[in-house]
Amino acid sequence: MLRKIVLLTLIYMIILSAGASASVWQDLPDGICSRYAAQEFNKIAPSPGFNWNISHLTWVDPAKWGGWVVKTDPKDAMVGAIVEWEVPSAPGGHVAIVRMVLTDKIIVEEQNSGTQIVSSFLFWIDGTKYRAEKTENWGKATITAIKYDEIDKRGGGKLKFHGYIWPVRQADFDKDPAKYSVTPVEEPYYKGYREYHPAVFMLKEFDKVAPAPGANWKGSTLAWIDNANKAGWVTKLSPSEAMSGALMVWADNMKNLVKVGIVREVRPDGVVFDSRYSNLLPYTMTLSFEEIKQAKDGLAFSGYIWPVRIQ
Repeated sequence: MLRKIVLLTLIYMIILSAGASASVWQDLPDGICSRYAAQEFNKIAPSPGFNWNISHLTWVDPAKWGGWVVKTDPKDAMVGAIVEWEVPSAPGGHVAIVRMVLTDKIIVEEQNSGTQIVSSFLFWIDGTKYRAEKTENWGKATITAIKYDEIDKRGGGKLKFHGYIWPVRQADFDKDPAKYSVTPVEEPYYKGYREYHPAVFMLKEFDKVAPAPGANWKGSTLAWIDNANKAGWVTKLSPSEAMSGALMVWADNMKNLVKVGIVREVRPDGVVFDSRYSNLLPYTMTLSFEEIKQAKDGLAFSGYIWPVRIQ
């Protein structure tokens, strides 16, 4: 079923009793957001690298005490920085790595971020019990786009922005602040489309299986079916005419709304497809042919673009 889903990113980095003993990030389990963020931070941070106590419920203050540059303005992002959110209603939080600093948003990479909690488990560090929640993206590094005015509102406000930990030592920053100034860049393009748009991620998946030149049509995403057909690609308008690797498009021309997916599997009664939410978080969905045909949230099925050239 197609529907608008509010991102719920309730990923508890660590839930533990007070007074937990110190340990290192390598003791964190594979798949959890905090281990991935620490691992990526350490790849570019100067010596001594990650040097704060992971037993703290939050990292921003301990990192500052450990000698790292810390920023608390949502616009003070830096590529390679750890960005941290807290859960005001419970101990714990979520962390990610900043991958791009754009003029209107940041692009982060994170693990264990998703819309559904699928399970939880306990683990121990130095004899102290920890609890972690698993989302459908446990152990998967996913990309998320977050506008600056939404950084403090993740998960419908359930996650509150706490700050950035730059991969820069405070002592080095104090010697030459200008050296570490950050200038946001304009969003790059892919084949004429803004790269960090959900439909473009599907376009890239199409290009992985389509013959050269790959997607070569232009114009609004709303008109992709017609434009792709004019550019020489096989298009199909019936929900049952699916093909693995095909783009599938739903649209509402009156409201200028569109959703694009990529078919992963064709079944006797429907398809399995991948897509992305507006913030780029990936998801997989299974729909019957009848469900594909039915308009959902005002979006009507437009058709498929097969990864096949018209003969």
